Amino acid sequence: MKKGKSKKGIIIAVVSVLAVVGWWSLSGGGASAEKVPTRLVQRGPLEITVLQGGEIRALQNNEVKSEIEIPTKILSLIPEGYLISEEDVKDGKVLIELDSTDLKTKIETHEIEFQTTVSNYIDADENREIQKSENQTMVRDVKQVAIFALMDFEKYLGREVTSAILTTAGLPSDVDAFEKYADVLETQANAQVSSEAAIVKRGDNAKPGVAKKSIAAPPVSEMINFTPFLEQNKAESDGEAQQKLRQLEDDMLLRRSELALAKQKVESSKRLAEKKFVTAAQMENDSVSFDKVKLSVKTSETALALYKKYEFSKQCATYLAAYREALNKLQRTIRANRSRMAQAETRFTTAKRRYEMELAQRENLELQLKACVIKAPQPGLVAYGDLNASPSYNYSNSIEEGATVRLRQTMLTIPDMSQMGVRVNVHESQIKKVRIGQPVKVRVDAEPGKELDGRVAELAVLPDSSSSRYTPNLKVYPCTIHINGYHPWMKPGMNAKVEIIVDQLADVLYVPVQSIEVEQDHHFCYISNNGALERREISTGLFNDEFIEVRGGLQGGEAVALALPKKAEADMDGSGKPEPEGGPPKSKSSKPKEKAVAVATP
Repeated sequence: MKKGKSKKGIIIAVVSVLAVVGWWSLSGGGASAEKVPTRLVQRGPLEITVLQGGEIRALQNNEVKSEIEIPTKILSLIPEGYLISEEDVKDGKVLIELDSTDLKTKIETHEIEFQTTVSNYIDADENREIQKSENQTMVRDVKQVAIFALMDFEKYLGREVTSAILTTAGLPSDVDAFEKYADVLETQANAQVSSEAAIVKRGDNAKPGVAKKSIAAPPVSEMINFTPFLEQNKAESDGEAQQKLRQLEDDMLLRRSELALAKQKVESSKRLAEKKFVTAAQMENDSVSFDKVKLSVKTSETALALYKKYEFSKQCATYLAAYREALNKLQRTIRANRSRMAQAETRFTTAKRRYEMELAQRENLELQLKACVIKAPQPGLVAYGDLNASPSYNYSNSIEEGATVRLRQTMLTIPDMSQMGVRVNVHESQIKKVRIGQPVKVRVDAEPGKELDGRVAELAVLPDSSSSRYTPNLKVYPCTIHINGYHPWMKPGMNAKVEIIVDQLADVLYVPVQSIEVEQDHHFCYISNNGALERREISTGLFNDEFIEVRGGLQGGEAVALALPKKAEADMDGSGKPEPEGGPPKSKSSKPKEKAVAVATP
């Protein structure tokens, strides 16, 4: 038993020593360059590209969306993948038919409300016109009253005297001035009504009439002394006041003449009575007549004085007050008309707005009813749902017969096949290299032997939020590539690889990326030197997925190891020879490449 255990321990020790020696030989101490695949350092042009995978998409999509405001079921649906032709568009081929039962019921209900709204709108419009006519009639009547008051005033004093008094009082002095004054009042009132109607129509919060110029009112002057106007142009005036003044003055002069005659007669009777030529009774009669005439003179003088002092001023004030009141009544009438007209305009505007809303709703319902039958809008391939949406969204909102669709939901997508593109996501480590307008090479998996040309057309400024939802550290930027030309075989959804050409290096040294070793931000490679591998530090530059630029440390024609010595055994088959080109990749052989690419990023 002990002998068997000791023999087993010796075998383990020998194997361990052989393993250590083998590791030392592969790690460089005595390692043979013949066991590691190498490649010469090349000089020449190097194309720097960013390689990304993406999906073929149409640059322009015609999305057929539901325009029905209420949820609606799909009654019939064209098969997905159907190719719409020009004849289908011309013949109006039906793609989708939606259930319109609920919509028709809603239209019938709204029609009743609409007819009531039309009736109210017509009634408000007619009432507005009636109110306009009534306002014109009332203003015309009040203006006529004011003109009659002015004419009475002119009749009493005469035109010139009346004009002088009204000018002193600050009122329209004649018919022409009154007409202008009335026009000003009506113009101001109409302007306020129009502005208030505009405020109501706009729906502003400002109060009607605020910050507006008020209607001019006739000024209220102090008490006027009319006496000086009585003697003005008395001889030429044809007013009733001057005529009465002349009558009173003439009557007074006549009484005074009679008084002088009566006085002469009394004196003559006294002289004749002294001579006994007349009787005492005759003399007494002449004396009584004299007294009567004397009293009539005092009466005429008193009437003239009372007329000048009281009656004339009273009549002038009465006529002036009547004229002023007519002007005030005109102002009140215009104000009242403005108020009534504003109410009529408000009712009309409200009825009109309601009518327009109901009419728009009616037209909208008719359009929705028409939209229940969707016809082919353009030639193209029919796809269900939204091609730009996520698969989970399209799965939860599946499009099929009997399914319910909501407003603005995309039911069909008809891509424009004339111009296609590729949508890729550029990693944040590569985004600073990519610019709009850079040329692109596109290879589609469905046509492996073809290489298409394109350009970078769109590049997002912010990273895609959906990509970092589950992996917050992943930052990718959506980028759209436009493919040049028209390719009938190309279909949306095909997988494609794009190479964005970011730079063209004319004459540089370059080596494969898997030959680079990175250690603490320093780059190394292994040079085949007299059958052994020499570790040498180099400086690198730009790179693509296959090669990296060497800016120092190497010379053209030197052989560099394609695999790091420590990992060379992993890239060899059991016979110790390099694995043939094109063989299945092993997981260990890919690690140096990933490490080199990740660290060698400029």
